[in-house]
Amino acid sequence: MKKIFVISLVLLGVVACNNPEEAIKAYQQARTSMNVPSYQEKGDLSSLSVTPLLEMEPAEFAKTIGDFEKKYDSLLANTKNLPADFVANEKKNNAYYLLYFKSEYYLKHLDYAEEDAPIFKKIEEELSKVDTDNAADFDAYPSYKDLVSNLFKEKIRTYLRKYEFNDPWGKILADFNTLKSENIKKNLAFDLLEGISPISSEETNEALIALLKENTKDAELQQKDMLDYVISELNRLKAGQPFPPFEGVVDINDKPVSYKQLNLEGKAIFIDIWATYCPDCRKQLPALEELQQAYKGKPITFVSISVDRDKEAWKAMVKEKKLSGVHLYASPEVKKLFNNLYDLRNIPRFMAVDKDGKIVSINAPMPSDTEKMAQLMSTLGL
Repeated sequence: MKKIFVISLVLLGVVACNNPEEAIKAYQQARTSMNVPSYQEKGDLSSLSVTPLLEMEPAEFAKTIGDFEKKYDSLLANTKNLPADFVANEKKNNAYYLLYFKSEYYLKHLDYAEEDAPIFKKIEEELSKVDTDNAADFDAYPSYKDLVSNLFKEKIRTYLRKYEFNDPWGKILADFNTLKSENIKKNLAFDLLEGISPISSEETNEALIALLKENTKDAELQQKDMLDYVISELNRLKAGQPFPPFEGVVDINDKPVSYKQLNLEGKAIFIDIWATYCPDCRKQLPALEELQQAYKGKPITFVSISVDRDKEAWKAMVKEKKLSGVHLYASPEVKKLFNNLYDLRNIPRFMAVDKDGKIVSINAPMPSDTEKMAQLMSTLGL
């Protein structure tokens, strides 16, 4: 009966209690009774069903979040005898909570339509003002912890897009190291695991490994195993290791070809993994042609492997542009194998192998970088 009375008062916009303890209890009951997503006692958002909210159209989402905010503010304002410090705490908690959902929605709808841009720009502006280095709030508010995690993931995405071929993880690590709150750094550190890869510089990989080893001393066994696996994969693809041979590709006549069938023994190899739909790949074609002409007659073979979704588009471009070298095609299924075999994350990817079949660089410089290419060819003995 008492619960029904409290809910009724909420609907009227008033919760009246005789003392602070009762007021807090009534407020918490009333907030739980609202048709609004709410943290459980554990403060774990993962237990919530938020899909309907995140699937809304932008205008509907903005209105719904706005309605939530009004409900929270109204409940706080109309619950009598709440202690001032409790009210201040709840206002901050509610703000973080709604910002968390905005960050979730933003991350889910990054490819928004032009007509929806104003709504997303407003969310971007709000999120940009969040202080992501507040150690006290990180421990006190579960919603703030989730919000900071989301914003860090978005920052990683931004760096990867902006510095795709220029050691992006080195820049992400430098940004991470500006954080002063050790509890936040410890919590976010494992998000850097992906950065241990051939696309990162040797210096960046060493720094990331040291950081993650320090932060996984007290971690669960699963995290330690994941770190060990990533390090072993990095070592497998280091210079001096045997080059992992590929299979499953076909030539321009659809004839199956394996790495061994190319008869490349005693020759250096320069491999280009590319696709016709990739602008950065197409930009490198003229420089790659020049490179092949410059080393014509030398003991080096240039192998280009397309990972196009459309095989006919690849064939057409090779014939139309009269591209030099050995041209092979890897189907989407084979590309998945390449992802594991060479830690292939983006294209174009260039790889260099010496005459003994050993890796010289699993992430070689682009042909357009003439200075680095000259150094690479010198290392290959050419």
